[in-house]
Amino acid sequence: MWLLASLEDKIGMYTDSDLQNLSQEEKKKQSHKLQMQIIILDSDTRKIKTQKDVLEAEIRKLRIEQDRARIEMEQKKEQLEKISRQIIQNEEEMKKMKKKMNLL
Repeated sequence: MWLLASLEDKIGMYTDSDLQNLSQEEKKKQSHKLQMQIIILDSDTRKIKTQKDVLEAEIRKLRIEQDRARIEMEQKKEQLEKISRQIIQNEEEMKKMKKKMNLL
């Protein structure tokens, strides 16, 4: 990146009209410097795009895991409610049986 900033400084010294008035050799140098900048920027952009793709994939994976966890949690809640109802029913049935037993 520092190389790119250095190149920008050197090329940035020239205005558009200055660039048109340069010698052929100097134009070639400036053209070469610009090509180097383009290559560096292109490489940096590809690296950043790769990072972006990785992050997007990780986010998709986390969303899927989050959805699975939410579904599993809902299933566990349903099981808990079912078990809780069964406990209440069993306790009520035991009370009824105890009353009957006491009547004997």
